[in-house]
Amino acid sequence: GAGGQKVNKTSNRVILCHLPTQVRVECQDTRSLQQNRKIARKRLRLKVDAFINGESSRTGQKATVAVAKKAKNKSRDKRRRQQKKKKSDQEETE
Repeated sequence: GAGGQKVNKTSNRVILCHLPTQVRVECQDTRSLQQNRKIARKRLRLKVDAFINGESSRTGQKATVAVAKKAKNKSRDKRRRQQKKKKSDQEETE
């Protein structure tokens, strides 16, 4: 993958643990220790939020919106197909 040996031969892996909840995050995405810390903190924030707030967390809300959008698109597509079929049936009878 991206980085490959360059990432593997540096010891810049970051492991962060939120002690009250025991939520743990690891990061070795880049060669930079500071960048890995920044990324790990962001991931830890999201994981702790999801752990504490569940569906009302930021990621939970995004998932709910995505499911609603998918359902809306599916019903719209179904309605369009029915209209198209109805229109083609009317043209056949004429």
